[in-house]
Amino acid sequence: MGKKRITQLLEQLEANRQAELENAAAIFTVAQVAVNKLQEQVGESSQTALLPAATIDPAAEEITQATLREKYGSHQACRAAAKAQGIRFSKNPTWEQLVVAFRYAAQLRQVANDYLQAQPHPAMRGVTIELRF
Repeated sequence: MGKKRITQLLEQLEANRQAELENAAAIFTVAQVAVNKLQEQVGESSQTALLPAATIDPAAEEITQATLREKYGSHQACRAAAKAQGIRFSKNPTWEQLVVAFRYAAQLRQVANDYLQAQPHPAMRGVTIELRF
């Protein structure tokens, strides 16, 4: 390769490097603007509540292994009741997992009911929403 060709390739490499720097700067600027907008939105949404203040369901706190055994009789029956309420487990749950799942389900129902009462919409009649975690 001749000296002229090497010089030409070096100039082309420098031009490519400069273009990449400019592209990186542009990407950084766009990303920074997006981050700033998201921070503004988070700040605004924390100032204005999207959901009404949910009341804590005291019955959810009373759910214990003993109350589940009393209500459903056995671990298997309790699992069946959980399944009927839309509670799914990836494997055979422990009693602790069952208790916590029933508590969460009760609290989520309370939050949903509070929201539906505060923000009723006629188009939601007959609509079922299933949440998965």
